[in-house]
Amino acid sequence: MTTITLFGSTGDLSYRKLLPALYNMYSNSQTDFQIIAIGRKDYTTKDYIQTIQTGIQEYTRLAFDEEIFKKFSKRIIYYQMDLTNKNSYVQFNEFIKQQNIQDQIFYLALSPQFFHQVIEGLKMLDHIEKNRVVIEKPFGESTEDMNLINQKLKEIFEDDHLYYIDHYLGKEMVQNIKTIRFKNALFKSNWNQDMIESIQISALEKDGILNRGAYYEKSGALKDMVQNHIFQIVTILTMEEQKNQHEAQLDILHHLHVEKMILGQYKGYKQEKNVSPDSTTETYAELECRIQKKPWENVPIFIRTGKKLNRREIYVVIKFRSFDGSPNNLLEIKIQPTEGVYLQFNIKKPQEKNEIQTVKMDFCQSCLEVNRINTPQAYERLLKEVIRNSHEYFSSFEEILTSSRLIEEIEKPEPFIYENQIENSLTDWIEIPHTLDK
Repeated sequence: MTTITLFGSTGDLSYRKLLPALYNMYSNSQTDFQIIAIGRKDYTTKDYIQTIQTGIQEYTRLAFDEEIFKKFSKRIIYYQMDLTNKNSYVQFNEFIKQQNIQDQIFYLALSPQFFHQVIEGLKMLDHIEKNRVVIEKPFGESTEDMNLINQKLKEIFEDDHLYYIDHYLGKEMVQNIKTIRFKNALFKSNWNQDMIESIQISALEKDGILNRGAYYEKSGALKDMVQNHIFQIVTILTMEEQKNQHEAQLDILHHLHVEKMILGQYKGYKQEKNVSPDSTTETYAELECRIQKKPWENVPIFIRTGKKLNRREIYVVIKFRSFDGSPNNLLEIKIQPTEGVYLQFNIKKPQEKNEIQTVKMDFCQSCLEVNRINTPQAYERLLKEVIRNSHEYFSSFEEILTSSRLIEEIEKPEPFIYENQIENSLTDWIEIPHTLDK
């Protein structure tokens, strides 16, 4: 049986994402595992299970079942541990031997400030090199720090035992981009600068930073969203079709260049907990990028992401060229919260001579109950991949490092102050009205 050892088991990520995902996996009886939940808080296993039940009830994809949860909870052991104390790892090693644990996945759902100490602690465990480790973003506090963390990990683990997780790569419609691009002749032959006028990627959030002020002050919107999640979407949208997807994505990142940028900060951010009253941290970022190689040299890629905006939505719009002044064809890939595909094209308006009207096909995948039930959440898909020893949905370290360098080299302008809506903009953003997802 696989043991998932969860460092940071009392944190927000575990509460809202990881434990509900593991509960869903157990409910579907798809994998066999147990959980060691490691935390600093003075909990018993019973205390911990009572604490996580609320989060699982709220965030599970499947209907919560009391009996299933009772069985699931029997697979959980809470282990109190001081991650900064080396002696704690000696004691933990004894605990592992007592439990006769052989196949172990270490999941570091931690702030990067703890990575170095935990990695040094892992070196003290018997037969550690046979196990796997999952690193949660941010993968370090800087490019230099990421390099050092990766070097330390490689002293213990082989490359195929290291997993750098970006949960956007587990999202259903992000994975669907490849199918839409490469399995439809309609798009495959027209996916280039001759036929595409622009690409727009939006990742919008209604909430503020919630209680993550200390983290957000170090990251901002650029490192939190653009460097990881959105650049991954850019590479999947523009990479060449080849067997080694990581090499194809890395090639795009090597040729990606930021042409223009504006930054914003939502009104009231400086009053958030653990935020400096003089903070210049951006909570909104809008970029115009170019890929400086064929077939994308003349196609602007517009990116925007931010918090405290007027809606929560992630989507991509491909704007095809208009050659005779007729309305542009549009393809929208809806990623979150609605999953689906929208296509806008032109026909002749009935009973009117030579007058064109736009019509649409709007497929809402997540509107169908059977799809909602059968589509795993991002963390479910990724955790299953780790258990199966697969790297298909994970970033390579080279991709992470290249993205980080790209962001660190940008000269950041002073952020403007905004409230709910953004008035400053680099482009006219395409806002497509939908009917099926209302």
